[in-house]
Amino acid sequence: MHRNALKGENHNGMSEIEPVVRLLRDLVAIASVNPCFEDGMGEKEIAEFVVAYAQKAGLEVHRIPVEEGRENILVGLIGQGTETVLWETHMDTVTAQGMTISPFDPKLEGGKIFGRGACDAKASLAAMLQALVEVAKRGSPPRTVWLAAVVDEENGFRGVQKLMESGFRADYAVVGEPTELNIAIAHKGTVRGSIITRGISAHSSQPERGVNAILKMARVLLALERYDAELKMQVHPLVGSPTLTATVIQGGRGLNLVPDFCQVKVDRRTLPNEDPAVAWEDLKRFLQTQPELLEFEVEVGEPELLNWGMEIPADSVPVQRLSIACQQVGLQSQIIGVRYTSDASFLVRNGIPAMLFGPGSIEQAHTADEWVAVEQVIAAQKVFEVLAMMPNP
Repeated sequence: MHRNALKGENHNGMSEIEPVVRLLRDLVAIASVNPCFEDGMGEKEIAEFVVAYAQKAGLEVHRIPVEEGRENILVGLIGQGTETVLWETHMDTVTAQGMTISPFDPKLEGGKIFGRGACDAKASLAAMLQALVEVAKRGSPPRTVWLAAVVDEENGFRGVQKLMESGFRADYAVVGEPTELNIAIAHKGTVRGSIITRGISAHSSQPERGVNAILKMARVLLALERYDAELKMQVHPLVGSPTLTATVIQGGRGLNLVPDFCQVKVDRRTLPNEDPAVAWEDLKRFLQTQPELLEFEVEVGEPELLNWGMEIPADSVPVQRLSIACQQVGLQSQIIGVRYTSDASFLVRNGIPAMLFGPGSIEQAHTADEWVAVEQVIAAQKVFEVLAMMPNP
């Protein structure tokens, strides 16, 4: 554990915990599962907590309504210079179903905090918010810093889209995601949708009288496997190859019926500069030209989600500044790319250079015993403080 994580013993013999660690535990204790999941209750309660915490510290707070009961929270510290920096991360989490630990009873054990969202991405939220609180104690910083705690990153990205639609702009942004305190300057994009095959229903004792939609889909799946193999021939130096994954399949109406319907949902991960809409059209064309699929119709629906990848230059000013801040805290942060998708692409496409940085590893995100190392959370807070107070060039 970081030597400052536990500051010593108080009069009760209990360790005094760093404020950022205490804050993270409070955030994890608030369930904020995205409403797209069965156990999702949304971000309303955690948003109110962030507002109260920021206002108590004297920070400027604005609410940006996204949809009923869901708001982005914008927390600001107005600086002396003309530069504006955005720290952005999300308040929602994935489902807590299937976890092997108590998801909202954050335990601090072995230098780790456990619970749903501890890693993705409440550790980043805690580090950013506590950094603003600490910087505010020193007066007005050299630049204006805004923290955007947004909704819906784990589903439709409506939070960051609403932030951009509100007209918010900044000179550059740091997006809080689990990068193990490395600086991610590129990530993949995503396009998702459905593929459908249809048949003719009949009694399963007379299958010859029907047409089996599931058997048709079996041929489609084999074709998709070939398509994915072709995609892997492309390689990006930071994020690797594009991929296609069949993620959900549904078909049939009963055990004694020849299935007249089958649907598979697919997830296509695109390279940073690859247009996800064009990628989807390419998939359609591929399926339309496979000889074994020409004898029946394969319905490829419109994309259900489209999100671009992103990439910014490693030698750009924002990346260099964050690198210097990491060095001043004693970190040896690497310039990397990540395979997942984030809010950063929406910022980049709206003219705000953005990079990903935060405590925790993607290997722990969304897991049954999700956790984050306290040492990394504290270090991240220090990096954000240095970044806020860094002299203007």
